[in-house]
Amino acid sequence: MAQPEITLERLGEMLIFAAKLVDRKGPIAQPILDRCEREYLAAKQRQETKGGSQLDRVRKLMGANAQI
Repeated sequence: MAQPEITLERLGEMLIFAAKLVDRKGPIAQPILDRCEREYLAAKQRQETKGGSQLDRVRKLMGANAQI
């Protein structure tokens, strides 16, 4: 049975929770925050490129004035 995809909103909530955890517990919890941040950024990038071409993604990366 496939697990449901975690939404960007839920990842954002987990990222905030992890940041609060690091503030409370100190550097021992930093790896949790780092992982949540990577997962959030990857999901955000997937959402932004969903339905778009790789050329669109590269143009956005380079700026609107890029002529490819």
